[in-house]
Amino acid sequence: MNKPVYKHPEFLIKTEDKRIEKENKRLWLSLDIDNNLKDSLVVILKNPSRATKDISDKTVFTVTNYVHRNRKKYSPFKNIGTVIIINLIPYYETYADQLGTMGVNIIDKQNLDTITDLTSKHKNVIVAWGDHPKGLYKEYEQLKQATFNTLKTNKNNVFYVDKLSKNGNPKHGQVWGYDNELKEYKL
Repeated sequence: MNKPVYKHPEFLIKTEDKRIEKENKRLWLSLDIDNNLKDSLVVILKNPSRATKDISDKTVFTVTNYVHRNRKKYSPFKNIGTVIIINLIPYYETYADQLGTMGVNIIDKQNLDTITDLTSKHKNVIVAWGDHPKGLYKEYEQLKQATFNTLKTNKNNVFYVDKLSKNGNPKHGQVWGYDNELKEYKL
C-alpha cells in the first residue's frame, strides 16, 4: 500500500530545507507561515519521513497546522512567522522501526551541531519525538540527553503537546490533535 502524498498547507508562504541527498538525510526544514511575524519556533521530532521544501508528510502537515490553528490560543505562538523542523535522527525513513537497519550511526555530529546552532538562535522549542525506535534505545537516550543539555545551555523555552508517554517521552508530532494542550516542559 502506498502512503498518501501530502502537500504543504495552503497558508505556507515559503519553505526551505537543508538536505544531503547522497547521505539520505535532512538537517532542517524551515516553513514560513506569516511574513508579518518575525518570531520562530523550533520543533524537534524523531526523524524525517518524506517531507522536503516541495512536499509535506503527515507529521509536518500536522505540526504546521497545529501551530497555525493555535496562534491566538497560546502566547508562545502569538508572533510565530516561521516553524523550523529538526530531528534527533537526520536520516529519512518513513518507518522508524527500520532506522536500526540502515547501517549508519544515528548519532550524527553534523545533526547535533545543527540542533545546537538552531536552538541557540531560536528561543521557543517544542520537543515532539515520541518513544525510541526499535533496537536503538541506548543511542536514542544519548541523543535525547545531548539535546536536553543543549536546550538547558541555550536557556530555551521548552514545550510539549498533550502528554508524555509512560517512558517519559513527549508525544510525537504526527499524532497531535489540534485541540491538544501546549504545556511547558521542565528541564
